[in-house]
Amino acid sequence: MNPPAESIPTIHPSTVRGLRYARMAGVAMAVLLLVLGVASLWKGSGTFDLFKGSYFVVYGLVLALPFGRLSERGWRWAYGVLVGLSGLFVFVIIAVVMFAYMAAADQGERLGVPGFEGSLVFFSLLQVPVVLFQRKPDLLD
Repeated sequence: MNPPAESIPTIHPSTVRGLRYARMAGVAMAVLLLVLGVASLWKGSGTFDLFKGSYFVVYGLVLALPFGRLSERGWRWAYGVLVGLSGLFVFVIIAVVMFAYMAAADQGERLGVPGFEGSLVFFSLLQVPVVLFQRKPDLLD
């Protein structure tokens, strides 16, 4: 039996378009993370560089998953992984910035505001609600 027409959620076209653009930004970020991760693995000299490179590659692959085409069970699993990796990504970026500032201080230099890293954190945390609302638009109400 089909639900009544009043109970089917309708989303404004601009909201759908905004979610689509935000998701495209997430895929672009996935590509960027894959490039940064491979570069970090390629020239990584320490344990943290190898961890960071591996993490960026794994997180980039999860961000690039086609969440809209996954089964319900697969979506739940992938979404849980996305939430966990997105939360951990904030701490990894904080560690990256701290190590960069310590390395600059050792050389007697000062770094500016970490705008690039802040943008990465913003786009990573943006993907969690975007993926959720694309799958379950009734939660937008």
